[in-house]
Amino acid sequence: MAVALLAMVALAPLGVAARSHPTPTPTATPTLPPEDPAITLIARREFVAWQAGVVNPDHYEKESQGNLNPDKIADTAKNLGALGTLESTQWLGPIAVIDPPANVKGSYLYKMHCESADVYEELTMATDGKVMGIIFRDKLPKD
Repeated sequence: MAVALLAMVALAPLGVAARSHPTPTPTATPTLPPEDPAITLIARREFVAWQAGVVNPDHYEKESQGNLNPDKIADTAKNLGALGTLESTQWLGPIAVIDPPANVKGSYLYKMHCESADVYEELTMATDGKVMGIIFRDKLPKD
């Protein structure tokens, strides 16, 4: 019995080394560019400001300030406020902008999770750190 057990142990490594098929190669998973914490803070700050209906025009480029009219702010505040408290912010990645103006730093997509629903925020930033544009959607934007 001891001889049979020894033979099995000696043959086991030979059986493991032989493969009838190649080792599977893991597929690469795409990675997002790293999140910029400063931009995420701006995204959160502006979301909460719009939710409260207290938008600071100084945070926006001059060209964008014309869109900050009281009716738009009040209507957006009503809709975003109905969602309840902002609970978390999720970075979804950059948004490609075709032929952006020279002063565009980038556009970014966030999922803003509130008490009763999620909202997607598209934020376009200027190189000087001011907001060029902001859009809130209830569904992910289509390409």
